[in-house]
Amino acid sequence: MTDGSVHFGDATPQNLAQRAVDMFLTLVRRGTALAVGTLAVVSFICIGSFLLGLAALSDNRTGWILIGGAFLVVGVGAVALAIFRLWLVKRSATELVVEVQQLLVGDRKTERVVIDTIEASEKVQDQSAVVMSRQFFTLRDSIDGRGAQFIALAYALRAMTTFPFLMLVATTVTVVFATLAVIFTGVLIF
Repeated sequence: MTDGSVHFGDATPQNLAQRAVDMFLTLVRRGTALAVGTLAVVSFICIGSFLLGLAALSDNRTGWILIGGAFLVVGVGAVALAIFRLWLVKRSATELVVEVQQLLVGDRKTERVVIDTIEASEKVQDQSAVVMSRQFFTLRDSIDGRGAQFIALAYALRAMTTFPFLMLVATTVTVVFATLAVIFTGVLIF
């Protein structure tokens, strides 16, 4: 190309934008599948442990309702928030294509970041949603300060880059609740 762009092969900004959005949607599908499974496990363990806590801590029910309830909301809420954010990304696919095209025809540095993100994500297609989401941090940093110009893209990148953290929060809360379930079961038995 003679315009000084850094497109690889004969790809146009439209083709690259579509590839980038396809990459987002692949991650959304994988992330949603992971999050729905996680939500089932988190809900079962956290709610079960919460109920065991109510039975085992009959003397201090109010404290357990407040503390256990707060952690229950955090654990289940983190996964629900991740699912909701991924759903919004899926809904905004058309806007994402337009915004990525605008980003590609902007400056060369940002164009290179988009291309690098596409290439890096294509290399890890067979890996988990969490591994794939790591590829988006550089792209997110490249649009910092221009979130008003790229609303759908900024939100999609936020959803992708916060997904691992939300899953970590839910997993941590679930491990704590699972440990408490063992303790509460012991209290109830003995």
